Amino acid sequence: MSQTSLHEEDVGLMRQALRQVWPLSDEDLAALLDHTTRLVLDKGQVLLQAGQHARLTGFVLQGGLREYYVLEDGTERTKGFNMPGEFAGSLSDLLSGQPSRVWITAEAPTVLAVTPWPAYEALTHQSPAWMQFARRIAEALYLLKTEREFELLTMDAAQRLARALVRWPALASTYSQKDIASYIGVTPVHLSRLRSGKA
Repeated sequence: MSQTSLHEEDVGLMRQALRQVWPLSDEDLAALLDHTTRLVLDKGQVLLQAGQHARLTGFVLQGGLREYYVLEDGTERTKGFNMPGEFAGSLSDLLSGQPSRVWITAEAPTVLAVTPWPAYEALTHQSPAWMQFARRIAEALYLLKTEREFELLTMDAAQRLARALVRWPALASTYSQKDIASYIGVTPVHLSRLRSGKA
């Protein structure tokens, strides 16, 4: 794990992604970028571990993260994936201030732009533009949560897989069969059958 200054191309990607959420000015963006660094994770390295306090919010530049819970018997249940162009970090754990319940791990060599949560939170209290940005992000996360609930309660495994592959076209090339199966809610063997059309 290494942390350095953002590269010029990183800043360009971040500006574009942030402005798709809300039309932030150059000054608004500079206020965040002053606190933002480049974090490089090797495959298997952890951004957040259950039991730790969440401290960073991030944006995935390269690679891929997986969010998951670990049950008492060691079984992992995948909550979601963070691919390039997506925001990362456990918002519920950042907001609660309690020890995290989720793990976030790099499943491929991953590069993120990360900002300490207190710096981001201060901006959302001081700046109307960042306040609107935070509101849009919260709304988007709520919609994703309701979509996930809809998938789990109304769709079969094949339908859930199809939706996951539409949302993350590079899913199969970044994550293992085991991780994808965990997200869909099936065994790796069943996932293999689904992908071959034999289920």
